[in-house]
Amino acid sequence: MNKLLTIYLLAGLFLMSSCNEFFDINDDPNNPTEASVDLLLTNTELTLVNSLGMSTSGLSAMLSVYMHQVTRRQGFDAYNVLGTDFPITQSWSQFYSIALEDMREIKNIGTEQEAWHYVGIAQIMEAYAYSQMVDVWGNIPFLEANTSPDTFTPVLDEGEGIYPQLFTMLDEGIANLEKSSSLSPGSDDLIYGGNVNNWRKFAKTVKLKLYNQLRLVQDVSTEVNALIPEGDLIGDQSEDFELAYGQTQSPDNRNPGFIADNLGTRIYYISVWFYETLTGQNEEILDGITDPRVPYYWYNQLSESGTPQSPAEYRDGAFLSIFFGSTGPNQAGLQDQSQTILGMYPVGGRFDDGGAIAPTQTDAPGDIPQRILTHYARLYIEAELAIAEVTNGDPGALLESAMRASFAKVNEVAANYDAKTQDAPPQISDEDIDTYITAVLTRYDAGDNDEKLEIIMTQKWIASFGFAVDAYTDYRRTGYPLIYDPNTDNLSFTNASKNFPTILPYSATEVELNPNVQQQNPTQTKVFWDAN
Repeated sequence: MNKLLTIYLLAGLFLMSSCNEFFDINDDPNNPTEASVDLLLTNTELTLVNSLGMSTSGLSAMLSVYMHQVTRRQGFDAYNVLGTDFPITQSWSQFYSIALEDMREIKNIGTEQEAWHYVGIAQIMEAYAYSQMVDVWGNIPFLEANTSPDTFTPVLDEGEGIYPQLFTMLDEGIANLEKSSSLSPGSDDLIYGGNVNNWRKFAKTVKLKLYNQLRLVQDVSTEVNALIPEGDLIGDQSEDFELAYGQTQSPDNRNPGFIADNLGTRIYYISVWFYETLTGQNEEILDGITDPRVPYYWYNQLSESGTPQSPAEYRDGAFLSIFFGSTGPNQAGLQDQSQTILGMYPVGGRFDDGGAIAPTQTDAPGDIPQRILTHYARLYIEAELAIAEVTNGDPGALLESAMRASFAKVNEVAANYDAKTQDAPPQISDEDIDTYITAVLTRYDAGDNDEKLEIIMTQKWIASFGFAVDAYTDYRRTGYPLIYDPNTDNLSFTNASKNFPTILPYSATEVELNPNVQQQNPTQTKVFWDAN
């Protein structure tokens, strides 16, 4: 009896001394309640890139249509953009509810743990995300954004006031990259693999991009001419800001643009305007100059003599598509096994070797990276700054360098392409590249400064195929490239229901839930830097 009593007393003392640990059932060491910075980094990178890219929930899914690189059977095909459109509601939600929230947590946890490299990367991505949101929506929640539970209805801040804070955020991020860090990213960093030097170069290239976007409303010559000579920008294609995808189907980690165009109903048609421009048939742009990137950019499911599933609205040999803004009798015909689709370069589809098959999801790898900010884009920015006399650089030489970098990127993709069920694609030959560049530079040399700016922006637009957010910004700033006008194309069945949207409407969900957000008219409102 005494022995049993002793055991009970000892057990009671044990329970009393350890009751806090024993009864704290919410602390599971195998399932932590606080996310780790590495998992947060992976998720925020994926969400940020998909919000901007060619995924069905990405802004490029819509803006590629507005920039006449692709066409879709959607309401916004005729500039009828609404706050309920899927790319708008989803990208807005992904920015605020996932990406920016994760960035905030990375900064908080990273600061507590002195994981300064993570903090710096989060600040750089945050600045970049907000810059793109200002560029497409104008005034947005910023100072009160992602501050719940303090506020669930943040006010809108003016884009003009947000931009200066983004430069500060980028500088702070760069400074944190230079600190000694208790933790450093590795494979959890899907973009740069933990290379903080590349993150620094990306941040400075973002600064250059933003200065260029401000040049019509602010003198940026001092800042630009201090930044470029540092030589610390994205220096080659190995430093491009892009997110690589895989080939796994379950779970599916392939390029979302590939998934959208190769599984089920194909949602993208290649723009007729883009097609005729690259094949030298557009009398207004690059007439007579054929671009050797064509078979890398899209894939023809038909042979030149093949019969389409339905009567074709537009056909030129093997190429089949529909017009922007079409209400014609053949616009809605089933063509999923006949239409020309996204090819190798933008999303990892098939290289157009003339095989003329209707590819299935296993006929191409779908693992091509989503490009966001690249070396060639940086060179086009410098060419624009030079032609605008913000710098004393040689715009013609910079244009040539940018074009060569654009072709090098295509060849890089071709060299690394897992061809699956077809022969490996060749790289574009030096002879073909030289022939094309010489023809473009001849046009460039013959033009005045305005025509030269048009050629610079047109080449940047062509190179951007697969990522349209910056092309949309460039067009509103400069008026270039020339884009398709369905109201003046002499076709009776095409029209634009509204004018070109100079800004995007806010997500209808945000307007409904946040009384501080009033819907804006996308054809009567401009971003603050838009002086065009």
